[in-house]
Amino acid sequence: MIFCIESLVDLGQEVSSAKELAEKMRAALYVMTGIFSVPTAALFIYHPHRRCLDLFVDKGHRDKIKHDIQLLVPSTSVRRFRMNEPHIMSRFNKTKFYSLNEITFLKLQAKIFIPLFAKNEFVGAIALGKKLSGTPYPPEERDVLRVIAHQMAITLYNAQLFLELAKKASENKKLFTSMQRIYHDTIQAFAAAIDAKDDYTKDHSYRVASYAVAIARELGWKKNDVEGLYVAGLLHDIGKIIIDREIINKGENLTTPEIREIKRHPQISYNILSKVKFPWKNVENFVRHHHERLDGRGYPDALTSTQLTDGVKILTLADAFDAMTTDRPYRGKMALSEAFREVMRCKGTQFDTKISNTFFNILRKELNGEVKEQQILPHLRNVDVTGFRALDLIAAYEESTADRLPDNNRFILTS
Repeated sequence: MIFCIESLVDLGQEVSSAKELAEKMRAALYVMTGIFSVPTAALFIYHPHRRCLDLFVDKGHRDKIKHDIQLLVPSTSVRRFRMNEPHIMSRFNKTKFYSLNEITFLKLQAKIFIPLFAKNEFVGAIALGKKLSGTPYPPEERDVLRVIAHQMAITLYNAQLFLELAKKASENKKLFTSMQRIYHDTIQAFAAAIDAKDDYTKDHSYRVASYAVAIARELGWKKNDVEGLYVAGLLHDIGKIIIDREIINKGENLTTPEIREIKRHPQISYNILSKVKFPWKNVENFVRHHHERLDGRGYPDALTSTQLTDGVKILTLADAFDAMTTDRPYRGKMALSEAFREVMRCKGTQFDTKISNTFFNILRKELNGEVKEQQILPHLRNVDVTGFRALDLIAAYEESTADRLPDNNRFILTS
């Protein structure tokens, strides 16, 4: 008997699913019936909102009972149950509880009924059949039953609490995912509204965000940081909503006041986004500085290389590259080879060397077919890539050490 009781110790271990709980409780029920040589037994779980005990696991009944049976439990009965106390059915059959469930008790051939309590909460019950010997349950055996019942009650209580918390956590996760999807959809809607302001920049914000994500992933950024950079890419031009559409779409021959007006959009974007409590870091700062340059000739704050984060440097390159490879009011789009050479020539003054080389490596691998999922080329469908191969990137890279083109960066000004 001592060995059998010791085998119940593992009941105290945590369970992570209803299936695992059923296996543990079935094993405990088998141990209990083995100790007293009882061929039939059933374990019920209490549902307070329905005021009933549902059959959870059983032994020895086979097809004699349906597994959806339940015992009705009046609230007055719960108050009269003695915690984990084995009740002999012959002394229990005059109660209201028994009369409501007499047919079920007869089907179960129950001789002992044990209400299970943990922390003063009614959690379930056990119904034991008659012993094979036909002898009654003496006081010392009922003492053992009480000990086992106490352990089973604690296990049921803890498991149900854990499973309920797990269920709520799962529901909260689904709610969070749903809210996150709504959040992203809203941000993308804003991005679409921003791009609609400019006749030449349809889907510009989406492409910038996609290029930025490709670079950040290649650099090994954490998922949450990548997501924050993606959001910054989508919203980097939100300040253009306030700027006159005619100025944005004017093209060549912008006046000095008009250039000054366009250059306000990073600051305006920052002012708007700084009032939003994002779940990601630095979104508003990435946006504010996406027109800064390593040499300090950018705007709005004329920061230099050491003052700029990698996120800003990534967004700067992604924004400029998309500006180069799409039609603008002041020029037509560049071929991929020309755009790449421009990026490489501007390393160290406009673009960060590490970021540029990372972008170079992503393009090279995509052109060589070394990646399963392309992140840049799919967005260049309208760009001339005819005959352009990874070897061309290497040639362009070597040419980037040659004389630089004039530092005329109109594509960066209005991108």
